[in-house]
Amino acid sequence: MPLCPFVILPSCMELLMKNRNNANSDFVALLVKAEHFSAYRERCSYEVKQKMKELGANESETGKVLAALMEDDYLNDERFAKLFVSGKFRIKRWGKNKLRAELRMKKIPDPFIHNALDSIDEGEYKKTIEHLIKKKEKEVRSKNKKEKIRKISMYLLSKGFESELIWESLKKVAA
Repeated sequence: MPLCPFVILPSCMELLMKNRNNANSDFVALLVKAEHFSAYRERCSYEVKQKMKELGANESETGKVLAALMEDDYLNDERFAKLFVSGKFRIKRWGKNKLRAELRMKKIPDPFIHNALDSIDEGEYKKTIEHLIKKKEKEVRSKNKKEKIRKISMYLLSKGFESELIWESLKKVAA
């Protein structure tokens, strides 16, 4: 649910009113910006840390902001991982290797990554590979069968699918 950048969330409004002329007002302003940043779409703690650096927050302020966001359930790395995997698999048709690498770049803990990847239905995963093979087969213009298979497999590897599943599916589709 996208928010207008000028809407102040109720939890922050109270803090703003209390701390208008206080030294805490900088922290409250950071918290408001972080809440808006987190409310716009699902974020992981690494993204929020990066945003806080961008806004000029020190480590202490960043830690407090992260704790407040987690307490108010704006920030949850496990939920982020599941939604990230679900969205990127469904929409961009990324494989598990690419999803794992992207989540690691976002500093998501391994147990959360494993849980998120386990949520992908194996049947749907294999159907996606087969669908991508058929789609790419129509696009590849090579007459040489080995060259065609090489191009299709390289495409699927770049999408993050496992080589064993690619070869298994290529045999199944080619048969």
